[in-house]
Amino acid sequence: MLKTISRGGMGLAAIICAAHAAAQTPIPPSPNDFVVAACQSDQYEIEAGKDAEVQSNDMRVRTFAQQMIQDHTRTIEILRQAAMSSGLPVPEPSVSSDQARLLSSLQSLRGPEFDRTYARQQVLAHEQAVTVADSFAAAGSDANLRNAAASALPIIQEHLKMAQQLRTDVGG
Repeated sequence: MLKTISRGGMGLAAIICAAHAAAQTPIPPSPNDFVVAACQSDQYEIEAGKDAEVQSNDMRVRTFAQQMIQDHTRTIEILRQAAMSSGLPVPEPSVSSDQARLLSSLQSLRGPEFDRTYARQQVLAHEQAVTVADSFAAAGSDANLRNAAASALPIIQEHLKMAQQLRTDVGG
């Protein structure tokens, strides 16, 4: 069952972005906060992708969504394994309250309006995911999670480029 919890995810990325802007040095979250935020980010991508498979008629959007589901299913499993190896609790599948609002806003949309909103959300979500993964890969305190973040970072960066192109293609 998908749960929504209020901390982590988008809020954590905003804190990291603000800290980074103020200090010009990435301040990684704690290992537990990183696991929660990264798992929520992956779960959001999976859920949004499932919505896109159903609600979009644009093959570009559907193809992108299928890749998000496939890639984020893989990265969430790598993250869960890293967390278990580090003796950290593995969170239940959930999204943050901000992510739940984003998903909710997608569910009433169809066609081109859905496509534009989905593409905009994907750019935002991947920008935030890059920030979180990059800060932890660079300076996180847990080696297993640092490696997981470092291995996910190029995937997330590529997704960001793809999302930006999708946004351009669908007029978002």
